[in-house]
Amino acid sequence: MVTPRAIFFDMDDTLLDGQLAATAAWLTVSEAVGPEIGIEPERLREAIRRETAQFWKDEAAVGHWRLDLQAAREHCTRLALEAEKFDTSLARQISIDYLDQHRANLQLFDDSIETLEAIRDAGFKLGLLTNGPRDMQRGKVDRFEFEDRFDVIVIEGEFGQGKPERAVFEHAMKTVGAKPEESWHVGDNLYADIGGANGAGVHSVWIHRERLEKGDNPAATPDREIGHLDELRAALDL
Repeated sequence: MVTPRAIFFDMDDTLLDGQLAATAAWLTVSEAVGPEIGIEPERLREAIRRETAQFWKDEAAVGHWRLDLQAAREHCTRLALEAEKFDTSLARQISIDYLDQHRANLQLFDDSIETLEAIRDAGFKLGLLTNGPRDMQRGKVDRFEFEDRFDVIVIEGEFGQGKPERAVFEHAMKTVGAKPEESWHVGDNLYADIGGANGAGVHSVWIHRERLEKGDNPAATPDREIGHLDELRAALDL
């Protein structure tokens, strides 16, 4: 394998712990709303989790919703309330309250900054490739001061295309001057990150954080699997 020249990263659930933020947000929101409408908080959380998982099951079919995640969340919440026979008009406010709580609880993984600094100091080019709406994702870039840590940042809502589209990876590689065989991409999403990297000829690194499973029929097969970013640094001899 050619020594990489560029390392690209996904943002959510790779560098930022979105799952932790989501769990905390739904806990807070459901405990506030549940008693008001007469539903047990755990039952409400489970209903929303169930409908959300079903909605995003076929990512290729619902990919256009990535640019309006708030609307997608409201839609899933409405389905959950409908399934549990509760007032669906509450879906909008629940989804808004969730977003506020998610922002409040979102944080970096402990190994994110030290890994980015180690890779940068070693002379590799760095890229951040993230799907989602422009304002939401750009807000995270600004909040966590990512702008100066990367040589290229590709946000779906700005670029016009998102992972797994080949153009996203080709743009990142062209910007930093790297060929596919000189590039690695690290991400948690098998469909968008791993499938996209594989399709672009980039070495795909799936980070599961010891909480994700590929399942029996994964959307894509990674070239490399890691639990945490220290394994990436070890693979790069850092």
